[in-house]
Amino acid sequence: MNFELFIASRISSSKLNKNYYSGPIINICTLTICVSLMVIIITVCAGTGLKATITQNIKNAESDIQISNINQKKETESISITQDELTLLNTIFEIKTINPVITKSGIINNENNIQPIILKGIEQEYKEKIIENYIIAGSYFTEKEENQILISNHQAKKLGLNQGENCLLYFLSQNNNIQKRKFFIIGIYDMKNEFFNENYSFAKKVDLQKINKWNHNEVTNYEITLNNSSKTEKIVLKINNILSYKLKAKSLKQRFPGIFNWVKLFDKNIIVILIIMCVICIINLSNTLFILILERLKMIGTLKSFGCSNISIMKVFLYNSLKLSIKGILAGNTIGLLFCLIQEKTHIISLNPNSYFVDYLPIIINIEFILYINLIIFIIIQISIIAPYYIIKKLSPSTILKIT
Repeated sequence: MNFELFIASRISSSKLNKNYYSGPIINICTLTICVSLMVIIITVCAGTGLKATITQNIKNAESDIQISNINQKKETESISITQDELTLLNTIFEIKTINPVITKSGIINNENNIQPIILKGIEQEYKEKIIENYIIAGSYFTEKEENQILISNHQAKKLGLNQGENCLLYFLSQNNNIQKRKFFIIGIYDMKNEFFNENYSFAKKVDLQKINKWNHNEVTNYEITLNNSSKTEKIVLKINNILSYKLKAKSLKQRFPGIFNWVKLFDKNIIVILIIMCVICIINLSNTLFILILERLKMIGTLKSFGCSNISIMKVFLYNSLKLSIKGILAGNTIGLLFCLIQEKTHIISLNPNSYFVDYLPIIINIEFILYINLIIFIIIQISIIAPYYIIKKLSPSTILKIT
């Protein structure tokens, strides 16, 4: 039988612990480890979920890469990609789709209620499945009908419009004349992106080309979707090497640097919380071991008088710290993961979509990452035995007898 493990198990199971200070302090230490790990798991899962959801919502509303005129100052200025350029772009393996898009500012009017909007002219197959998932009334565009529009739920409520009704749109032409068009509301969407909901509506590309008096190949920009977003910046360089000097490709991060700099702060917050919780665990476990040593001075003196080495005595307290940390870690994982699963299924905690681009706290449970966190926490907690070891090392049987 392992001598150190036997002594450690007798200490932890001894009824005398209830009469010592170490009894309630051990419970507090276990609770602290549990709460610390629970906070870390929830923070990591929520931070990862927020990053991924915010990024995905922006991608759904925009695209990984956008090609536009390098000196474009007015939306009435069109661009077009030559067939040779398009052929070369299609040879880039990472590119999934290339969608021509027209953006046009206008004012939507209904019974003297007006709202400024940006119409996004798209083709029939443009993110059709994604947009359909966000439609809460009506349907996606039909092929034959002209002047169809998809408005947001925010715009519909503000203007008092419903699916199946008509509305008037006013545009400013290239000659600064007012153009008036009647549009049929084919559907109403809710993107869970407050900025997009307030400003954007969808229309057919061909309808906006007629209003602008453009040819079929003239558009405002091209939106490119990638198979793998991790290589976006490299793909941007490849695309710019293909395009003419008048056109330039920009990634999502280059177009919205403020949002992505804000999202990066989530990583810093996670690291800060991880460090704080680890320090709390080390301090609590160190204090607990100090108290255990002080209350077991006679035992340490007796063991030393029988020839036990400092390492052997340290192992006794190490086994105690292992038991405490494992108990706290298991409880912290159970509570933390249970909370994450409940939030993932029920979305019980809501967020302000104006600030977070999503109306609930998203959760992503990465089991592999959580296992790494558990391993790191477990190793760091065991470092707490170092300080008590030096106390054990300096104690001698004669010193202990004088103290006791």
